[in-house]
Amino acid sequence: MTNSIKSTRNKRIRTTRYLIMILIIALFSGCTWVKKTPEAAQIRIVPADRVGDCTSLGGITASTVDHISVINRSAEKVKSEIETIAQQEAVVIGADTIVATSRIVEGRQSFAAYRCLVK
Repeated sequence: MTNSIKSTRNKRIRTTRYLIMILIIALFSGCTWVKKTPEAAQIRIVPADRVGDCTSLGGITASTVDHISVINRSAEKVKSEIETIAQQEAVVIGADTIVATSRIVEGRQSFAAYRCLVK
């Protein structure tokens, strides 16, 4: 093989690898990795003004991947995953309601956990 043919072949291989990598990143950037359990689906997410008569059970910090390589994930998917993780943590500590106490920053958000419903 001549150097020109080898060079062209190497460029095609690099281009193909690059395109495959971009495709994989694009596919995974839209994926939701956190699945909500039936128990977590019962946890309410409410504004702070709705927990006045509730018992505080502490705080929860939830986080997820907000970007893959240089590609940012959908803000809505990140928000949904963070809320699901917080709801699942609320189940563990016996809460039935959570309130976001911070904004989402770099895939992380804080919540306050409460027991509001009479069992």
